[in-house]
Amino acid sequence: MSPPISAHLRPDRISGSAGDRHAAVLRAVSRGCGEYSREMCGRYTLTSHEEIAEDLQASLDVEVTADPWWKPRFNVAPTQPAPIVRLRRDGTRAIELMRWGLVPHWADPGGKKPPLMINARLESLTAKQMFRDALARKRCLVPADGFFEWVGRGAAGRGDKAPKPFYFHPRGHALIAFAGLWAWSRDASGADLHSFTIITTPANDLVRPIHDRMPIVLAPDDHAAWLDPAVDGDTARAILGHPAGDDWVRDAVSTWVNKADHDDPQCIAPEPEPASKQGRLFD
Repeated sequence: MSPPISAHLRPDRISGSAGDRHAAVLRAVSRGCGEYSREMCGRYTLTSHEEIAEDLQASLDVEVTADPWWKPRFNVAPTQPAPIVRLRRDGTRAIELMRWGLVPHWADPGGKKPPLMINARLESLTAKQMFRDALARKRCLVPADGFFEWVGRGAAGRGDKAPKPFYFHPRGHALIAFAGLWAWSRDASGADLHSFTIITTPANDLVRPIHDRMPIVLAPDDHAAWLDPAVDGDTARAILGHPAGDDWVRDAVSTWVNKADHDDPQCIAPEPEPASKQGRLFD
């Protein structure tokens, strides 16, 4: 068991400003993911609160102490800080806040910004340098207990009816871990910037009527190998071929969640499911 790591969780210790570009991304995201990019948008939840320390310790073998910032997250959005679990050099697991949207270490802080990589496709992990490097040395767990997908997202930004969201979660809202990659880079001021991405795979039967992709949920027995840098990239990638997540629920929810600054229980309150479903979110 790792020692208390509350110091790693303070938002004021996350270096790097989101900047004008990231603010623009969040504005687009808050409109329902319509005009920034129809191929890359995402939201997920980490709603555990009073039980979060116990859940993290039991499920992810990470010790957490209470911090003033810790609160339930009902609508985690791109460019926002969110907790990830990584392995320290001493072999203990650390939970840290990182920005959602991977920025590779070789990105020029003062040059052209790379695309906002909030997702990494399983099929292209070894084809793209930014993912290949992280797969070899910087793998992480992304604590969560559900994610969102939208129907009719293509209409957003054109004055049409707002996209209809769906919430996918384990039955009972159990704590899970998405497979993630993280990176260290510097922002334009030269300060450290730590960021992460979530790996996606073809959707299962529950998600497929809404979208053809979904985040990979790692089985608890695979957490240790996924985090271990001694496990090579090819072996780690093979772990992703058998993701967990069979006993899940799909709930239609209100468009309240479409705005990134809405982060409360209303985001996941179930509504009657509409008759037709088509759309995409996790790419």
